[in-house]
Amino acid sequence: MNRLIFGCLLISLATAGVGCRCDQRRTSGEGPGPSASTNPTAAIASSSEAATVPPVASATSWPELEWYPWLKASSRVVPEPADTVLRRFSRSLPTGYDNVVAELGTWAEWLRLLPLAASGTPVRDYRGGIVVPGDDEYLAAVVAIDIGTRDLQSSADAVLRLFAEWRWFKEDLRMLYLSDTKLELPLEKWSAGERLVSRAGKPQWLPQAAPQPRLDYAGFREYLQGVLAWSDGPALLAESEPIPPEALEPGAFFIRRGRPARVLVVLDVGTSPGGQRIMLLAQALHPTESIHVIRPNRATAWFPVRSDQPLRVPRAGTFGWDDLRRMKRLRSPPEKSCVGSLCPEVLPPRTRAR
Repeated sequence: MNRLIFGCLLISLATAGVGCRCDQRRTSGEGPGPSASTNPTAAIASSSEAATVPPVASATSWPELEWYPWLKASSRVVPEPADTVLRRFSRSLPTGYDNVVAELGTWAEWLRLLPLAASGTPVRDYRGGIVVPGDDEYLAAVVAIDIGTRDLQSSADAVLRLFAEWRWFKEDLRMLYLSDTKLELPLEKWSAGERLVSRAGKPQWLPQAAPQPRLDYAGFREYLQGVLAWSDGPALLAESEPIPPEALEPGAFFIRRGRPARVLVVLDVGTSPGGQRIMLLAQALHPTESIHVIRPNRATAWFPVRSDQPLRVPRAGTFGWDDLRRMKRLRSPPEKSCVGSLCPEVLPPRTRAR
């Protein structure tokens, strides 16, 4: 089923009566544009409407689970999905506030449909130990995503991981990241059989495996492990651009430079008729721990947007509004479903197990 249709089914489930308008152009297969703010095709539910919909964790009635292939990777430890960011936190929007609109299939929509573990799930580190108990005052939810067994997905790495997963969802195979030493880390090299090795403490590409012209998800994750092993705050800065507070949107993030960098991801934004804004934030600190939604207190998970004063958050400290950035816009979607010079002249239709 077309992923955009999945999105429409989701919104229908999540809004209990609020329609999702999928026009003929989109259902005929034309993908959404790169911006989450133009020509919206769906309005997100208000808190009063979303409050009537209980969480449903079924592949049949919850089709967007197909968007997150790590949920089906049996070799990985993933919390059981019980809800989504949109379903759980739209219900707690203050009276009069609505979620900002996001186009189907965009980075913004993909983020706020992320699956969440059940309420009360603790934050764990990569060794399995509890870092933050499930009833902590400042813990709102844990994202149902694996973090591996190595210290490779803390803070800035968590943003790189999420963004790469979204690009895989978009079938954008022309991925190219940078190591902290500015070495290019293209997916094309990995698919050609080259692997990253350490030489004098720096990464270097060497041919070590057979070419894989058609990567499956497991191969993509192996590539991503290599990227995360050599990338951190400097790489994230290279992949992003600063934005003013007025441009705040789901998918933006705050990064406080350092070793390691500290990062907050904006999962969603709410607005009131009077122009006031609130935001939903997630983080994963060092060493690697569960990506989790934070809250200012038990009464709400939403942080007020006050660009005239610093942003103070639990555990991560203080951020300035000059720390606000967003990932650079993607190039146009690839015309072929293989990678670079490995593509044959004629390709059969692509299929991929989710």
